[in-house]
Amino acid sequence: MNAAIIRNAVVYAPEPLGRANIVIINDKIAAIGPHAELPDWASPAVEVDARGRMTTPGLIDAHVHITGGGGEAGFHTQVPPLPLSVPVSGGVTTIGGLLGTDGVTRHVDNVLAKACSLEEEGLSTFIMTGGYPLPSPTLTGSIQRDFACVHKVRGVKAAIADHRVAPVDARQIAALATDARVGGMLRGIVGMVVLHVGAASEGLSHVFEALDRCPYLGRHIIVTHINRSPAAFAQAEDLTRRNGFMDVSSGLTPATLGPDCIKPSHALARALRDGVRPEQILMSSDGYGSAARYDDHGNVDGLVASDLHTLAAEFRDLVRQEGLPPEVALLPVTRNPARAFSLHPAKGELTPGADADILVWDEDLRPHSLFARGELLLREGEVLRKGTFEE
Repeated sequence: MNAAIIRNAVVYAPEPLGRANIVIINDKIAAIGPHAELPDWASPAVEVDARGRMTTPGLIDAHVHITGGGGEAGFHTQVPPLPLSVPVSGGVTTIGGLLGTDGVTRHVDNVLAKACSLEEEGLSTFIMTGGYPLPSPTLTGSIQRDFACVHKVRGVKAAIADHRVAPVDARQIAALATDARVGGMLRGIVGMVVLHVGAASEGLSHVFEALDRCPYLGRHIIVTHINRSPAAFAQAEDLTRRNGFMDVSSGLTPATLGPDCIKPSHALARALRDGVRPEQILMSSDGYGSAARYDDHGNVDGLVASDLHTLAAEFRDLVRQEGLPPEVALLPVTRNPARAFSLHPAKGELTPGADADILVWDEDLRPHSLFARGELLLREGEVLRKGTFEE
């Protein structure tokens, strides 16, 4: 049996609960309250004194290239697979894995295997089937069957408005979302479509055409990388009014993608000022994907790997620079993705019975200590558990 207690925490669940203790038994939260204590039989136990630090759900990063992204400028530009210590040090307890540009030397099978590996090492994971092109690469030969029969599949990815895929029309988008919808129904979850939005001028026009005919599909669509330009951002705001989700990429900034890119914290705060419902906004890192810049001839002239640590950093900027209350700034990285991917209420909240995924922040709003499924993986900024082959 595993037992632990976090004392003197200022708890945001994400709603503010005030100062409390959090009791963990095995992989679940057993109790939260100012007088909550471990039962006498729960010994020995791990104890962490938060000393009045903000304590929240562990972060959910729903867009991570766990097998590595890139490869757009030759094999030497492939980003390596994600090591365990990176999400742990970044305060992330749940990861959604997916493919990037390269669906040739990497496949959905690799994503599934890596997700299982990270879960065996201590995190919680789910994956997206599919990749950039349509028809989608799958695990079982069918998107619906992937959703229905493969437990880790909670979404399907495709790319639109991007020079690395053939043009995608409204009929294809509707068919993809319908496959996700029906496959999810068979499984008892909401099947999601994650659409990588490129820089082409068509933007989300074909998504809107699909929703004009099938408005009920809006709930199933997430458009990501929407802070890449003001035009993409404005269209994503329009999508939220049709019940879809806008996903701000914390790893895409003016420094990594160019001057048209909107700083993630600015984008999220702007969406709220523009009246976007808070529950329709997500933020993910695009971690270990490559942010590529192209010249006028289509050649790569800038290539960096997106940093998963930007998720915590942009949350900090939402609170410190944009002035958002922590309970609002937390939603795009906790409860909102948990609900979007049918992980709630086990994930995304601090409440008795939920998974013990708990992040204590330091005074500068950086990850201090982290429990994932009840196991202490980060203590006072020191990573306690690394991946199997990490040094």
